[in-house]
Amino acid sequence: MLFARFKAIYTHKFASAYSNPDEVKLAKREWAIALKGFQEPLLAYAVERTKETYAWPPTISEFLKLINTAYKAYGLIDPRSAYKEACACRVDPLTFRWSHPAVYFAGADTGWYKLKSEEERVTWPLFEQAYLKIIDRVIAGERLNVPQVVMIEDKHTLDITTLAQQIAEQLGMTEEAVAPLLYYTQKTPGSGIRQRYRELSQTKLAELGFHGRLPN
Repeated sequence: MLFARFKAIYTHKFASAYSNPDEVKLAKREWAIALKGFQEPLLAYAVERTKETYAWPPTISEFLKLINTAYKAYGLIDPRSAYKEACACRVDPLTFRWSHPAVYFAGADTGWYKLKSEEERVTWPLFEQAYLKIIDRVIAGERLNVPQVVMIEDKHTLDITTLAQQIAEQLGMTEEAVAPLLYYTQKTPGSGIRQRYRELSQTKLAELGFHGRLPN
């Protein structure tokens, strides 16, 4: 489909760049390898930019640069930059000001402990896979919000970090894995949406083996 778009955009210039079927076949293979994993909306955005930027069909390198501008169009950073950011802020992720919430959630899906303790050859493929899936959600219009460290009033004052620690210890999980389930605490106290999120979290934690009650 990408080559069909280029052919329609550049007409005889495209034909002169790929003069025979064997060249087209080889070129398609190289492009397919280079663009593996990129979502269709990013590719479509980059194609639109080629019409504004290049008088001749772009090289793979030139097209990849345009894809990076496509990430920016959605407020995102490229996967490699996102990985470096997650690794740099893996010690205390809930207090960091992320370039985009997608980076935080990709780090959480990969596992903050794993990012701290495992080698790059292990964590990079896991993070990239998680980040690309979250990018799909962002492109589809989903809005992500990183859980914030807040104080929770129950019978006594309890902050989210302490609550996450208590639940994590009980379930044998990491605090980072538990934190997203406390997202409901970011909603307005007493509101219906806070109550619904709390009930969903309570159900999920019960499935994991947690028998306590979350504070309102």
